[in-house]
Amino acid sequence: MYFHLDGDRIVLFHALFWSTIYTLETSFRHNKCFLLFRQYQGEMLAAYLTESDEYSEWLCYCNILFNAFSYQLSHDQRTDKFVKSSCRLGAISVVTRGYGGDRDDDLIDELLDDMDFFRNKVCCRKIEQMLPYLKKMVEEELCHFS
Repeated sequence: MYFHLDGDRIVLFHALFWSTIYTLETSFRHNKCFLLFRQYQGEMLAAYLTESDEYSEWLCYCNILFNAFSYQLSHDQRTDKFVKSSCRLGAISVVTRGYGGDRDDDLIDELLDDMDFFRNKVCCRKIEQMLPYLKKMVEEELCHFS
């Protein structure tokens, strides 16, 4: 088994978030922070898989954008722009961050080991299989946002 770096939980969070928000891309075309964040997550995951020297730099950018992104979501909710989508995205971030942080090391290693390239894109079949479960958790979290 491949031993991952200390930032495994953060990488797993980004992989979970990146996979889960795929369907929301059209809802947030107006949000440059979202589009940039999604692009940087893809670059970071690709750098992680190829063990590129740029990995830590991409990870830093992703973390900075994630922190800025929460402010953008709050602004969208206050101005009544895309409130439903913003709430869903907030719930997704809570679920994926919590799920990535609460798993045992063996599961984290298993999920990260499963990541690979398919048709020139990063994919993780095991995370894709978890999406219905994660979406159910997101729906439960949305009840708290109401």
